Amino acid sequence: MGKTVLLADDDKEFRGTVAVALERAGINVVQASDGMGALEHLSRSLPDLIISDLNMPVMDGETFCRRVRAVSAYNAIPFVILSAMVEMDGASLANIPADLCLSKQSPLSEILSQLQDLIAD
Repeated sequence: MGKTVLLADDDKEFRGTVAVALERAGINVVQASDGMGALEHLSRSLPDLIISDLNMPVMDGETFCRRVRAVSAYNAIPFVILSAMVEMDGASLANIPADLCLSKQSPLSEILSQLQDLIAD
């Protein structure tokens, strides 16, 4: 069975673009439109990687990340913030306990390369 990514982003078009690119790379993608929906998925199945936007309705990405990090069963899952609020150099947002912060403005090929590095065997 292949790797699975949980992708939370309220921008349906962007989420779809990233999902298609990941699926073409052989990665299964489960999508959620906000952090609450993503948390509900986590209660049913653990992915190999979590990707989340910051600005989302219902539950934002920072709150989602903190909730994930508060559960010991989820701590081993790499968490990536993928947001327009991240600087182009990918500098981490110091107050968010994510493993990696990436800019939505980065080329998709670079984003995919970094994501694949996180879930490589």
